[in-house]
Amino acid sequence: MKGFFFWPALRRRIVGSTFVGSVLLIAAGQAHAQFGGTCGCPVIVTDPQMYSRQAEQLIQETRIADLAAQNTTTGDSGLWQSQIGFLNGLGSTMSQSNGLCYASPNAAQQFKADFPGTAPPPVNAAQHMQQLAALTLGTLAGALGVAQQQAAHFQYEDQQLAALEGRNAGVTGRLQAVQVTNEILLAQAQQLQLLRQLLITLINAEAVYQGAQLNSDVQGVMQASQFLNAGGDIP
Repeated sequence: MKGFFFWPALRRRIVGSTFVGSVLLIAAGQAHAQFGGTCGCPVIVTDPQMYSRQAEQLIQETRIADLAAQNTTTGDSGLWQSQIGFLNGLGSTMSQSNGLCYASPNAAQQFKADFPGTAPPPVNAAQHMQQLAALTLGTLAGALGVAQQQAAHFQYEDQQLAALEGRNAGVTGRLQAVQVTNEILLAQAQQLQLLRQLLITLINAEAVYQGAQLNSDVQGVMQASQFLNAGGDIP
């Protein structure tokens, strides 16, 4: 069996290398972030920028949550109110003038009865013509009353539009913006309702006026024909 002999200088080098390696292994145990070691045990290393990145991420998530809360906040609906009562009141205005009103359930039947056209004139033709004249004038007066009430409604409409503009200026999220837009569209739809009511009123008044004119002309022709058939002479 052979033996090994180390010179004193060589022994000092081996001992020094062993001491340095031991110191390095002891210092490695103070790390704070985990990595896989050669022996399978975790090794921890400190990352000073980790907390800064976490703080920035938390701030960003807070901003996103605030925006989501704003975009889902309600509060800009409910300004619209039905105007069916106002529209019905406009129809009543024509009825109160003793005219022929479109809102009457038997308006078409009444029109045919009042303006028969080619039917023989009644015995009391003069009185009948006076009644038709009163009916026509009442219808025209009712149409004028409707126009006046709609003109007086402008102030209320202006207040409604001002409220919508105020809501629009104070919008803070998408849902509120959508709700304000819906309210504006509803206000426009109400304007269309009022325009339709005015158009119906105009058709009503025009139909009664033209019906009275045509009925009067036809009745005059019928009376002249009856007079001639009875042996009368045209002056």
